[in-house]
Amino acid sequence: MTSSRLCHINIYCDESRHTSDRTDPFMVIGALACLRNRKEELTRQINRLRMQHNVWREFGWKTLSPSRHDFYWALLDFFRNDRDLSFRCLVVDRNILDHAQFNQGDDELGFYKLYYQMLVHWLKPACAYHIYLDWQQNRTQRRFMDLRDILRRRLTGKAKIECLEPVSSKHTPMIQLTDLLIGAVGYAWNDRRGSPIKEAFCIALAEAAGLQTLKITTALGAGKFNIFHFTGR
Repeated sequence: MTSSRLCHINIYCDESRHTSDRTDPFMVIGALACLRNRKEELTRQINRLRMQHNVWREFGWKTLSPSRHDFYWALLDFFRNDRDLSFRCLVVDRNILDHAQFNQGDDELGFYKLYYQMLVHWLKPACAYHIYLDWQQNRTQRRFMDLRDILRRRLTGKAKIECLEPVSSKHTPMIQLTDLLIGAVGYAWNDRRGSPIKEAFCIALAEAAGLQTLKITTALGAGKFNIFHFTGR
């Protein structure tokens, strides 16, 4: 099948609590997917919400506050009501990761292996994917290209990886929305308390996803909102 006949999908990836305080054991790697031909329309919708609520700086989990309640709940409605938006994340207890045995002592390699696990079982046959990761400084220059190449080899004859590249979250509202969703999942899995607005958002997001709580593993086939608890090493 030629690339032009495939269903083209954009995926926007980010991570939460990867390098934060170890008192939070669970880290989250997640992604938001949409049809590629709708990316501009969806970005315009987010920007209209920003204009309506006078929110112009980069948004995400860390900037969720009572003064921006209406904006963040509007984003939640935007995600819930658009049938072409879907979310998947991988949750892992950092304390069980054995980088010495499985990653040649390289925690950065282990991190990108987790990215692979989050993506590889989500990508569907007969689809072409354009994958964008929030940029971060790596010790090894080829990390992004290695992840792309490994996914391409694993999915040969199935899904097609058109590109996998880093982008700036500052200029990518869809990654900022991903940050909001994975932040909520991480907050729930780490049993965080102390912020009524964040606790309320976690409850509202779970309800929007049809879940009793965000601290759960969904079925692999859960389409709209998918949480994968990774228990490997």
